[in-house]
Amino acid sequence: MINLLKMDLTRFLTNKIMYVFLLVFIAFQMFGIFMLKQYEQPVEAGEILIRRMNESEFIQMMLAQTPSWILMYIAVFSVYFYMSEYNSGFYKNYISMNNARRNSVLSKILILGIFTLFMFIVMLIADLIGRSLFFQQAAIGDSGYFVKLLIGQFLLHWAFAIVVLCAVMMIKQAIPSIVIGIILSLNVFGMVAGALESLVSDTNLSAYLLVNTIVDIKDFDQINDVVHVVSVAIIFLFVFSIIAVRYKRKEDLR
Repeated sequence: MINLLKMDLTRFLTNKIMYVFLLVFIAFQMFGIFMLKQYEQPVEAGEILIRRMNESEFIQMMLAQTPSWILMYIAVFSVYFYMSEYNSGFYKNYISMNNARRNSVLSKILILGIFTLFMFIVMLIADLIGRSLFFQQAAIGDSGYFVKLLIGQFLLHWAFAIVVLCAVMMIKQAIPSIVIGIILSLNVFGMVAGALESLVSDTNLSAYLLVNTIVDIKDFDQINDVVHVVSVAIIFLFVFSIIAVRYKRKEDLR
């Protein structure tokens, strides 16, 4: 496991495409903040102006917008990172080792967690620079609330990366996998499920879908919202990690 993780980590850190993704994301994030400045208006009647938002409020507003750019970047990188090894056939060098199939999946899950963490770090950097330049405002807000928000959203986005990893492992083609990742980022499935649910019942089970939870603004001072976010994240993390491992163990790699 350690050797496979070191191998994937080296491939990850020396991957120029990963740094290009991060730089492009920073540029688009700052451009988005610039455009918000140009067309600034209250989010809703009586709601707070963007210029008066702290970072916690700003992050939740940005993540609630569809499509979620951070989800799209995570989806594209998840597909690219897996397919770059699969297409090269390098996995054949280690796949016969004991537990190599399981460990190779767990290693990639950890790498996707690191990439998701990098995405959040550059998002914060871009937000603070952009808000300082265009809104002359870079307040973080309550530190406890801010930390809970970041942890919850990080876990949700990491779970999303694992869902995309499962998809690309099963499809084994880059373009269809990216299309599926983009559809998930657009929350097409969540919106359709929510609409159908509203027609047939009074339940709100669709609110517990992964992307629905990501785009829905939560109050992290409320224990119910914290439990909702953490439970959805952990369930999707574990369920799709297990699916990925079980699929890889049975996969025909000839």
